[in-house]
Amino acid sequence: MPFPDEVRPVAAVDYRPEWPGEFERLSEQLRGALGDLPVAIDHVGSTSVPGLPAKDCIDVQVRVRSIDETRDGALFAAIGFRCRPEPWNHVEVPGGIRCRKLVFAPPIGARPCNVHLRVGAGPNARYALLFRDYL
Repeated sequence: MPFPDEVRPVAAVDYRPEWPGEFERLSEQLRGALGDLPVAIDHVGSTSVPGLPAKDCIDVQVRVRSIDETRDGALFAAIGFRCRPEPWNHVEVPGGIRCRKLVFAPPIGARPCNVHLRVGAGPNARYALLFRDYL
């Protein structure tokens, strides 16, 4: 279940040319807060594909060398991001391989987004990039 402030109808909208710029601003905010922790920060999901209709929620992938829930949770919390409480947040299984992850919701009142924290060399991080590039 999403946080109460995130409850809204889910609808696909036409592609919006401002999505890449909104990703860049979010990426800069994350780089400033996370320092040298990220190996890379990627725009993933449907809003990253030019011309593709999508739900108006920016998906960001932060690739790191390792996930430390205590360290990472504190860094994100310091800028208002909230670790998602849903049961799917912590593990995903692309191609039958269990991969750790964390997903963070935006600060209350901020632009809708999901920030996916994944190990940079993991198959789940690679899958997110391959899926985006395929679309």
